[in-house]
Amino acid sequence: MTTRLKPVTDRRTAPHQKRSQQTVDLILSSAAQLLEEIGFERLSTNLICKQAGLTPPALYRYYPNKYAVLKDLGERLMQGQNALLEEQTWITRDLERTRESIRALLIDTIKVTRATPAGIWIMRSLHATPILANVRLDSHRVVARYLTDQVLQLWPQIDQARAFHHMRLGVELGYATIEMVFDESELDERTIVESATDLLTRNLQDLIAQSGFGVADDR
Repeated sequence: MTTRLKPVTDRRTAPHQKRSQQTVDLILSSAAQLLEEIGFERLSTNLICKQAGLTPPALYRYYPNKYAVLKDLGERLMQGQNALLEEQTWITRDLERTRESIRALLIDTIKVTRATPAGIWIMRSLHATPILANVRLDSHRVVARYLTDQVLQLWPQIDQARAFHHMRLGVELGYATIEMVFDESELDERTIVESATDLLTRNLQDLIAQSGFGVADDR
């Protein structure tokens, strides 16, 4: 007998029909509502079934446990946040324009998270649950590679590994900022965003300076 070292998090069945997709959407929306009410630690498949008006077999057809449900919620949130990156070029040779882009990206990501049912609770579950860590980490690596490509298009002489390290750090700082906005609600959101914008801009400046270039250097 094979012993599993951790719970299965992959969805069991992909919804191919409209009715099946509606059931999956109902499961996810019910789980999100419960997350906002009781948090991820108390969440259970039984509670999700009760909230959705489904029998356990109906849920287990698609999800083996609550972690698989949280994984789907996490991937949907990450996709929604990451879709913002496709709207424009975030890194340019113009430092002030880049600074404004970073600020706008932070603000828009906060808005997407706030508009997503249980958005911050989903982020918390990805951060606090080891089995779900790869959902967050894989997404952050994708974003870091995307930003690294933008850096190398402007400054192809920069070492790729160094650029990725800086962008990966920047992504982590960005998401920590978003979590802080929600977790420290008594602090001024604008001040948090402005401070994070300065740090992220300096991170890019340091990368370019360490590589022997200036932000507006056209070499």
